[in-house]
Amino acid sequence: MPSPYSGFPDPGSTTATALDTTSPSYIGGSLTNTVNIFQNSLGGSDTLDIYKFTTSSSSIVSLNLDGLGSNADLNLLNSAGNYIFNSNQAGTTPESIRANLAAGTYYARLSLVSGESNTNYNLSLTAETVQESGRSDNTRSTAFNIGQFSSTNTSYNTIDFVGNSGASGAIQDSADYYKFNVANSGTINITLNGLGADANLELRNSSGVIQSNIQTGTTLESINYNLAVGITYYVRVSPGALSSTNYNLQLSFASDPLDNAGNTTTAARNINTLTITAASYSDFVNSSDNFDYYRFDLASTALVDLTLTPATANADLQLLDSSSNGILSSNQTGITEDFIRRSLKAGTYYILVTPGTGSTSNYTLKASATAIGIDQAPDTFGTASNIGALSGTTQTFNDFVGNIDSNDWYRFSLNNNSAFNLTLNGLTDNADVQLVNSSGITIQTSALMGAVNETINTNLSAGTYYIRVYPSGSAEAFYTLNVSATLQAQMLDLRSGSGSSDPSNLTALSSNLYFTANDGTNGVQLWRSDGTTKTRLTNINPGSFNPANLTVVNNKLYFTANDGIKGTELWVYDGTTAQIVSDINPNSASSDPTNLTVVGNNLFFSADNGTNGRELWVYNGTTSALVKDIYSGASSSDPANLTNVNGQLYFTAYNPTSGNELWTSNGTASGTQVIDIRAGGLSSSPNSLTTVGSTLYFTANNGTSGFEVWKYASGAASLVKDVTPGNNGFGPAYLTAVGSNLYFVTDSDNDFQQELWKSDGNNAGTTQVSSSITGIGAFNFKAVGSTLYFTAYDSATGLELWKSDASSTAVVKDIWVDSDPNNSIPSSLVNFNGSLYFAASDASNNRELWSSDGTAVGTSKVSNINATGNANPAQLTVVDKRLFFTATTGTNGTELWVI
Repeated sequence: MPSPYSGFPDPGSTTATALDTTSPSYIGGSLTNTVNIFQNSLGGSDTLDIYKFTTSSSSIVSLNLDGLGSNADLNLLNSAGNYIFNSNQAGTTPESIRANLAAGTYYARLSLVSGESNTNYNLSLTAETVQESGRSDNTRSTAFNIGQFSSTNTSYNTIDFVGNSGASGAIQDSADYYKFNVANSGTINITLNGLGADANLELRNSSGVIQSNIQTGTTLESINYNLAVGITYYVRVSPGALSSTNYNLQLSFASDPLDNAGNTTTAARNINTLTITAASYSDFVNSSDNFDYYRFDLASTALVDLTLTPATANADLQLLDSSSNGILSSNQTGITEDFIRRSLKAGTYYILVTPGTGSTSNYTLKASATAIGIDQAPDTFGTASNIGALSGTTQTFNDFVGNIDSNDWYRFSLNNNSAFNLTLNGLTDNADVQLVNSSGITIQTSALMGAVNETINTNLSAGTYYIRVYPSGSAEAFYTLNVSATLQAQMLDLRSGSGSSDPSNLTALSSNLYFTANDGTNGVQLWRSDGTTKTRLTNINPGSFNPANLTVVNNKLYFTANDGIKGTELWVYDGTTAQIVSDINPNSASSDPTNLTVVGNNLFFSADNGTNGRELWVYNGTTSALVKDIYSGASSSDPANLTNVNGQLYFTAYNPTSGNELWTSNGTASGTQVIDIRAGGLSSSPNSLTTVGSTLYFTANNGTSGFEVWKYASGAASLVKDVTPGNNGFGPAYLTAVGSNLYFVTDSDNDFQQELWKSDGNNAGTTQVSSSITGIGAFNFKAVGSTLYFTAYDSATGLELWKSDASSTAVVKDIWVDSDPNNSIPSSLVNFNGSLYFAASDASNNRELWSSDGTAVGTSKVSNINATGNANPAQLTVVDKRLFFTATTGTNGTELWVI
């Protein structure tokens, strides 16, 4: 019948009357590892129960008595009825006996402790066959040889027995020894489990214990240890105190990876050549292989990145120089990744991987090198890289700062007051930037945390400045530096309040601007500005001095003015004082000099002395003199269009004999001669005198061809080309020199549509430039190098900025987008530092200062002087590296401005 057993006859109280468990009614034979439970009770006159059982072989028998309601004891008797093991727990605590027994007959005796009342009980019986191997392996010298572990022989398992207690005749085995060695270094894992009682585990060598695991009870025991070649190792399994148990012993061996990295710098593994792509290397370090060296060589400076990833235990990383001196190390704990980043110069270097204290670990090493280019920016203020004058075009520099280059210095200049813009981006690590003045004083710093873009934006006056880029702490950073400067317009307010000083006659002399203006108190006077300050130079005849016609001759400023005593005459300012040059029309009468023109050291002009009418005059630096009375008597020849051509003066004048014709003069009466184009007292009416190289171009009417372009060269005047058929009355205009060519507009077919033409001085070389320019044609011409800029009209864009060069003629940009009436009407065009500056209106209907490099993208608004209306920039005048002009904020009136 199956266990548990109950309701059976009461077991006897002697061995002779004991309940026989071997009966077929119960176990049916000897004990096995199947638990058999017998349920019964003790009490009253029945205070003792005895059960008989047998073991068929040497066994470890377990007897357990539980389910007690009163105190009862448990005894194990041999076949003779003698006590061999006892369990006498107090109270109702379960009783337990574990005994190492030989094959035979035994008795379990259950007794109710005197004075105790009745109790039920459960008696369980089981037997575990002793798994004794029978080997003579109780000492190190007789250890069982389990052979050699290797990369192919990696495990060993066995079941055996150890015990140091038991009944008479029971198996005793106080220790089991196993021995082995290894073909290559590696890690052994030893596990002792399947325990029924306490047993202990040790790993030994010939000198004694290397490592042990002494757990209590049946807890699993384990050892993990790195083994070396050439050593005999021993495993010892021993029972705990008065213990007997079968056990399961498992050994598992893992070979170390092949040691590719040498243990010295001499034997270091060569991992050349490092590149920007990280190369990966796997290896192993432990107490036997505690140095792994790698070597690499750098042909040039580079940023080296090293990453060490331990697999199972702590390992550390070092970077060494060619002499094995430490440069940098990373010693993270556990399996945390170690990392080194360092900029290095050309040379030989070593990487060292070591195990943490007592650690054994596989690892992965990754190494890369990013080339650092030639250093563009020196590392001192005094040797800073000169990047020149900044403009609106962004300059970009790519470089590096770090261990090998702790500072990058750049030097730049500003020709004008400017809005300075700096961006430091593309950072691979934390780098900072400073703006420094020419005295080495820091103006502004940007030092954000991490690889975040740094920026500096500030307004600067003209001058020299420096930029310093530097790493933050130990950072190693590639960077991109972007710098630019846009001109900032600055007002030089001459007349406070809303009134206008109306600056006029803007004229450059050396690095200063001379001009006339009215400060509201002294009337129109002579002024000067260096772009920062403004100075009134005269206070003569307040309200009526009215200087005009400012002209520079030999670093002196000549002009016309009225001192209230001698009328309007020629004056000079020599840098200190202003004084009258000569009283050509004596006393208070005015000679009204005009058309002041410099030819060599002479200043030519037209004036009226009150006797000869308005004629040609010359001032040679000492005296003023009438050159020639061209229209004899009191009548005026009205010289005009005075033009210097290679040191010779050309102009137009009238007398009854020749009419209005072209003249030339060397400053003497005899050297002043007419160039009579239309003979017989009729006028050719020359106009628009323009010099191209050594050739004088002008417009004239010979009475046959109408008004056309003429030239005077090699002592002769000639018609360039009869562009417009017939005796037209509407001739060429806006004659402008561009390189060796002359540009102009004309109506070639009398359809009242103006066209753009150019000429090289020959008939065949005089051609229409573009058929797309019609209507009012082109005007406001300005040459910048070999390119002609101008204002022109077409039906698609209205009046906008155009350009013409050797390759094409086209709109530069439709500033006020769309067709007429959306006209930007560019005006006051000037060449400033190689770019075109001009006034124009845009969609906001505000007229401001603009600039252009000849492309649509490079054409942009420079100023925002009047945010709510028209600033009306005008009289744009270049003085050295500054641009002066007049404009209004809408609040301050028309004043002088500068960029």
